Amino acid sequence: MNQRDNTFRHRKTALASCAALLLAACGGGGDSGSNGSGSVSASRMTGTVASGYPVASASVTATDANGKTAAATADANGSYTLPTTGLAAPIVLVATDPSGRATPMVSILASLPASGSNATVNVTTLTTALAALLTPDSNPLDFVTPGAATSLSDVTPAKVQAATATLDQYLANLLTAAALPATFDPIGTAFTANHTGADALLDLVSIVPEGAATYLAYSLPPTSATQDAAYLQLNSATVGSANVPATPAVSATTLANASSLSGYLGTLPGLLKPCVAAGGAGSACGGVIDASYKDNGYTNLTQYEPDLASSDLSLGSPSIVALNASGTGALIGIPYALTTAAGNLGDYTVYTTVQQTAGGTWAIVGNQLDYDVSVSTRTTYRHFLDAFTNSTGNADADFVDAGLSLNVNLNGPNGGNINSAHVTGPGLPDAGLWLAISTVTGDGSLAIETTQQSGPPSAGANSGGSNTNEYRWSYATPPNGQPFTPPTKGFWRPTPIDVTALPMYGVYQFTLYDGSGNPLAQLSVTNPNPPADASLGVSAYTQGNSTAMPQGAWPGLGSDVATNFLAPTGSLAAAQTSVTVDFTQPPTQPDNLDPLTLTGVQVQSEQKGHGGSGGTGYEKTATVPDRDTTSVTVTAASGQSFLAIGANSPPTYRIVQLRSKNAHGVLFYWNATYRNSAQAPDAA
Repeated sequence: MNQRDNTFRHRKTALASCAALLLAACGGGGDSGSNGSGSVSASRMTGTVASGYPVASASVTATDANGKTAAATADANGSYTLPTTGLAAPIVLVATDPSGRATPMVSILASLPASGSNATVNVTTLTTALAALLTPDSNPLDFVTPGAATSLSDVTPAKVQAATATLDQYLANLLTAAALPATFDPIGTAFTANHTGADALLDLVSIVPEGAATYLAYSLPPTSATQDAAYLQLNSATVGSANVPATPAVSATTLANASSLSGYLGTLPGLLKPCVAAGGAGSACGGVIDASYKDNGYTNLTQYEPDLASSDLSLGSPSIVALNASGTGALIGIPYALTTAAGNLGDYTVYTTVQQTAGGTWAIVGNQLDYDVSVSTRTTYRHFLDAFTNSTGNADADFVDAGLSLNVNLNGPNGGNINSAHVTGPGLPDAGLWLAISTVTGDGSLAIETTQQSGPPSAGANSGGSNTNEYRWSYATPPNGQPFTPPTKGFWRPTPIDVTALPMYGVYQFTLYDGSGNPLAQLSVTNPNPPADASLGVSAYTQGNSTAMPQGAWPGLGSDVATNFLAPTGSLAAAQTSVTVDFTQPPTQPDNLDPLTLTGVQVQSEQKGHGGSGGTGYEKTATVPDRDTTSVTVTAASGQSFLAIGANSPPTYRIVQLRSKNAHGVLFYWNATYRNSAQAPDAA
C-alpha cells in the first residue's frame, strides 16, 4: 500500500599544551596532568549540556573505567557539577534530555584533574562527535554498552588528542568566523549557551546517521554535492586522514545572522503557541507569521499542520535544518507533542521556512509552494507472517528497504486537477519517475507507476497496479535472513544506491499534469530529511536485539494482532471495519544514540482485482499521541473495510504498519504482513 507520511507535510594542527594534557581541566582551571588511571578525591567535573540550546534539567551520568557510575542533574541553563570522588579515568559522560527533545549526548574525560581541582567536561553535539571519532562504528554509546565494538578501556589521551585535531581541521573555517582558536577544545572549553562563541557552532552542526555513514553535518550550503566530500564521517578510520573535508568559509555577518536566528528560535515556541491557539491567523500571529505566508498551498499554519491546533499541543525549541549562504533565511524544524506530559517534545516535527525582515527580526514565510507536495526519507522493515511465493519466484521473507516517499496530496490546495506527476532529483532514475492515480482508496495521493511510461497518463488511467509512492533505492536482509531479490517494478532500483554520493537535503523537481496531459505547475521541493540506506533500518533492528526486545530499537506489535488479525484462522480474519492494534513503544536502550518515536499505526488491505470505490484495497491511519500510549483503534471510513484473509477469501494481503521517526525526521515503518496465497498481490 501507499505507505506515506501521516500528513504529507514534512515537510593536522598541533594542539596547545592544555589540550595535549588532555581535555581534562582545559577551560576549567584545573590541573589535568595527574592520575591518568587512578582515583582522586575532592575534585569535580563541571560543564554545560547543550545542543543548539541549553538542555535544561539534563540527566548526566558518568561511568568510569571500572564501571562505577555517578550522576547529576543540570540546571535550567544546562550547567552541571559532578564529583569525581572514587572514579577512575577514563570516564564517559552521557546526558539525556527529560523533555524528549534532544537525543543522548556523550563526552569523554581521558584523565582526572589533580586532587582538589576541577575539570571542565562539556556534553554537547561536538563532544558527541569527538567521542564517535574514537569508535569504529560511529556510536559513542559503545563506551557504556557491554559487548560493543569498542570499550572505554580503549580510550587514551593520545587518541582523544588525535580525534580533537581531526575535528578542528574540519571546523577550521567556522572556528575562524566564531573567533575561536584553531586548537579549539570542545570538551574542556567553558562556555555559556547563548548562541555566541563556542555555542554558535552548536547552532550550526548536527550528527546525522544514514546507515552507510554517520556524519557531523553543518546547516550552511555544502562545499560539495556529495556528502562524503562535504561532511566529516564520524568513525576512528577518519582520524588522521589526509582527506578530511572542510566546513565552508563563513563571514562574520553570516555567523551573526545565524546567531540572531538561533536567538529568535529560542523565543518562537512562546510566540507561536498563542498564534496557533487562535487558529493560526489574526492579531495573535502578528510578528510571527508573515503576511505572505504559504506552505504547500496553505496560507494558515494550522491548515498546513492541523496538529498545531490541538489543545494539548506542546512546542519545543526549533532547530536549523538548512541555512542560506547569507544567513538571512532558513528551513527549520519545529518539534511538538500532542500532550503536555513530560518527555514527548521530540514526537513530531513540522518543517517551515523563516526569513529575516528588513528590520532585522524574523518571521515565518513558508516554502511558498502552491500545491501540497513533499518528499521524505524512509526505511521499512517488512516482516512476513506467511511464506507464499511472490512475483519474483521467491518465498516471502523479511527484508529492509529504504528510499523516498514522494507525496502528492490530491485533496490539498489546488489538487483537484492533478492527474499525474513527473519527478526528478538526487537518487532517482535519470529519466525521472512518473506517478499516477493510485489503485488504492483511502490515501488521496499519486502512486509510482509499476511500468514507467514515457509521458503523462490520460484521465482515468491509474498507476498500473501500483499503490505506493515509495521509491526503494536500497535493500538489505536482517541478520540470519534469506537473500532478497527486488521485483522488476518502477518503484524499485535494481541495485542499491550509495547514499554517501547524494546531497544531505536533496531538491526534487515535480511537474504536475492534468488529465489531458497539460502541465499545471513545476515545483522545486526540498527533502528536509537526510538520505538513508537500508542498513539504517537493519542497525535499528540489531540495537539491543534480544529475546525481550526481538525488534531491537523498533516498536513491537502485539502478538494478539498477529494471531487474530493477520492469520487466516484468526478471530478477525473476516472483513473488519475497525481493528484495535496494541504495541510496545520503541525502547530507550542504552546503546541507541538515535531513538525512534512511534507516531502512528496504519492498517492496509489489498485484494487482487477487487476493492471499494474502484480500487483494489483500502488503508487508514490512526495517530499515536504520546509515548505512553500502547494501543489505538483504526476505523475504516463509511462503506469501506479491511478485506478478509480467510482460507476461502480471494487472494488478499493485510498489513499492520507501525510508523516511527528519528530525530532527523527519517520515517521508520515496521510492516507486519500476511498474504493468504501466492496469487495475492505482492506486499513488497
